[in-house]
Amino acid sequence: MTYPPLPMTYPTQRHPGALWLVSRALRPREIHEEWAEGRTPAIEIGRRFDVVHLPAEAVEGGIGAVRTDDAVEAAFRAAGIAYGVVATRRRDVYSVLVRAGTARTWAAGNGTRAVGIDDHLRYLRTPHPGRRQGPGDFWLLPAPHADEVLAGGEEVRALLARPGGRAGNGGASVTWGVRPSSA
Repeated sequence: MTYPPLPMTYPTQRHPGALWLVSRALRPREIHEEWAEGRTPAIEIGRRFDVVHLPAEAVEGGIGAVRTDDAVEAAFRAAGIAYGVVATRRRDVYSVLVRAGTARTWAAGNGTRAVGIDDHLRYLRTPHPGRRQGPGDFWLLPAPHADEVLAGGEEVRALLARPGGRAGNGGASVTWGVRPSSA
């Protein structure tokens, strides 16, 4: 008796964030395969979510202590953003997954850039959904598992509106591992 081959499964096929991220992808199996091989696949933006890219100085300008992942994460959470923030390997850009359609109403400024369905380059290099620290790109805040947990434009604006939260505002600049000078 011949049995049909078993379907190949990957650990990410059981991860709620991974399942949500690939739920509208044209080739979800390829994305799971790339994660299993340690790569960061490109997932299309605009179908399930939009992305607002924030320069590090726009986010970290209001942090009055040593800049750590915990301090940056606390700033996002204080603005009402609890899921869907990817930090680049150089920690120079934070990509916030926001509700689909947000990019259409986003007013660019302060070095921010929104990407949605209307953009011709609309892919996000997405680290493994369980990757919560570097080296490499990582999820500063957990990968979203449902549409309802995504932030909207108002939460991202609240993050940028914090004192010192805007790029180029003349606020204290803090670098990794260096305490700000006392004034």
